[in-house]
Amino acid sequence: MTREEAINILSESKRQNEVMRDNPSTFWASHQMADGVKNAERRIAALDLALTALRPVSRERVERIRGEWVAKHRHRGGFRRVTGVDDMGEQRTITIDERCEYDDRYCSKCGKQSPDNFLNFCGYCGAPMTDEAVDMILERWKEALKND
Repeated sequence: MTREEAINILSESKRQNEVMRDNPSTFWASHQMADGVKNAERRIAALDLALTALRPVSRERVERIRGEWVAKHRHRGGFRRVTGVDDMGEQRTITIDERCEYDDRYCSKCGKQSPDNFLNFCGYCGAPMTDEAVDMILERWKEALKND
């Protein structure tokens, strides 16, 4: 069976379940009406999910899972005091300023810090972070669909 045939069969089944849901008199007895409507709702939801999975992958569907690197400005370090003896033999204490500023990159989807700022994908949740990564996912999915 091809994907198109499966989509047609599932679409027809969904349409029939919608008719049963909207017209409960199609069930045999009154005690079956409530169960039939409830089951029709469940079947419609399941068929919607199956039809969504069978549709070809679009760039918009991949863009929904796309994340981006969010830069958070941070301060690190502080002051350090060092005591030593200079050339004249006198003991001196100096203060060294080791403060620095930097930008950490965080994933907008999972909130984890990136180990590297040049990654195409988040190392924790796998979200694509660049246009190149989105193209890579589309290529993989298209190849997987061709192999089915």
